[in-house]
Amino acid sequence: MPSSDRPKLIILRAWPKMIFLWPTTLLSAMATIAMMTSPESLNLIGGIFVVGVALNLVVLTFDFPRSTSLLVSVIAVSVVLGLVLLNQQFGFIGSLQQWVASLQINASRDFYLTIFIVLLLLLIGMAISTRFDYWELSSNELIHHSGLLGDVERFSTAGLKLNTEINDIFEYILAGSGRIIMNIPGSPRPVVLNNVLRISYLLKATDAMLSTRVVEVADTRTANAPLIEE
Repeated sequence: MPSSDRPKLIILRAWPKMIFLWPTTLLSAMATIAMMTSPESLNLIGGIFVVGVALNLVVLTFDFPRSTSLLVSVIAVSVVLGLVLLNQQFGFIGSLQQWVASLQINASRDFYLTIFIVLLLLLIGMAISTRFDYWELSSNELIHHSGLLGDVERFSTAGLKLNTEINDIFEYILAGSGRIIMNIPGSPRPVVLNNVLRISYLLKATDAMLSTRVVEVADTRTANAPLIEE
């Protein structure tokens, strides 16, 4: 990365799991609008809303590493193929379709609007709270800001080891998030930041910044070295 493109300061911020509920927030807003424009489709809107919320909760409930995600995909395909073969023998899918169609999954426009307002307020509150607990990384210093009064801890980046992990492929798809593990010299245990957004960009930016420090230290030592002449 060219020196002109290297960031001077990087903000590292951990987010609560609530950040991954943004699809449900968006879905509730869309359901509200759909109920205003097509109130006769209340069962279809309710079914789509329930399925979307269920999938969103699955992402929050379980971790899907890359290997696990592949295994889950293979199992899902196998189950679908198995159901198709069983249906050819017993024809139960038609009965299942009739049962699903008989369900009255619906709610009022005000219900979806209330869900949207509650989730939106929680997301706003979460965004505000994360402004009081974050880390600043520069080429020479790591600073931890915490608390309403702005408590500050300062650490040198000399010997700092920073690793990134993408521990859930679906959380990465939803918000580009991952985990950052910082091993700070003198700290009894590593600092773990979960659900850090834009993890791929931060990985490149931190590598560029810390490599800049290595180059600067090497240049300083070279400049201060005694001149040896033959």
